[in-house]
Amino acid sequence: MAKSKEKFDFDAFHESLRKKKFSPVYFFYGEEKFLIEECVDAIVEHSVDPDMKEFNFDILQGSEVDANKVIAIASSYPMMAERRVVILKEFERTVRKTSEDLYSKYFDDPSPTTVLIIISTGADFRKKPYTTLRSKAVVGEFRPLYDNETISWIETRVKKMKRSINPAAAALLHSYVGNSLQELANEIEKLMIAVAQAPSITADDIERVVGVSREFTAFELANKIGEKNMAKSLEIADRLVRTGDSAVAIIAVLTIHFIKLYKLHDALRQRKPESEISHLIGVHAFFLRTFMAQVKKFTKEEIERTFVLLAEADLAVKSSADPKRVLTQTIAGIISGVEQQVEAL
Repeated sequence: MAKSKEKFDFDAFHESLRKKKFSPVYFFYGEEKFLIEECVDAIVEHSVDPDMKEFNFDILQGSEVDANKVIAIASSYPMMAERRVVILKEFERTVRKTSEDLYSKYFDDPSPTTVLIIISTGADFRKKPYTTLRSKAVVGEFRPLYDNETISWIETRVKKMKRSINPAAAALLHSYVGNSLQELANEIEKLMIAVAQAPSITADDIERVVGVSREFTAFELANKIGEKNMAKSLEIADRLVRTGDSAVAIIAVLTIHFIKLYKLHDALRQRKPESEISHLIGVHAFFLRTFMAQVKKFTKEEIERTFVLLAEADLAVKSSADPKRVLTQTIAGIISGVEQQVEAL
């Protein structure tokens, strides 16, 4: 059973599992571990006999096994069950010149009573055994989602839990949590409990359940700086540093925020319609008014100087400077305007 589509078809995948139509080999790779783990869990749930799981379920680490051992286990017959399931993590660590043909030979003729799930950080489909995998296995690439994809993912996940979430609420949840699917899944679980039998999740629900714990985030810091709210910006920055947030990551979020404001300046100058502006700057329409209000507080030249300050701050924290002092001076420089510069970094 081969899949060669660039985009993984989740619906077809889950439908095949429900019908007990399993591929002898699955190959999942990429950086989005949450999606990979959910696919693996789904395969295990549908394919492994719980009563005989102890005898027919193996998890192998690529750092601890070689190709010979993997193939030997995958070729073993299941014990008093229809099939066995073998999960191989860190596949790339088992691929050597001497193992390429061994793997390719197995993938060409896999055991019909084994479901082999291979997980890797990446894949080079120009050479064996990846070329064989691509033609013989169900293949899924799982990269981190873009902002708009994450919002769609939120809506789809809520729908599968027999609820609905309006676009404004989905966008608000994304703004609080970001693109971490694991964190989003956790927050959605909390929301399901909090809204009880209510059929739909609203922006008010997000504020009530998620917003309380999300007041102090890098995203909220970016908004307060965009509003030129010095006191709140410094309070959030201080809290973030004290709770162990990475200053490098915070600066990255601030840089992305001001890139959007910079693009907004250009879009407004070109008199682009609001519907087009949202797409151009990468902001959900629900938040466009927020950015519209912030862009009025900064000239284009001030935003350009902000990029300089953020670049200096990034270099400073990577050079072991005190992160609290760096962030404090950077925020002061951005909000106070061109006269204030980040000093003694």
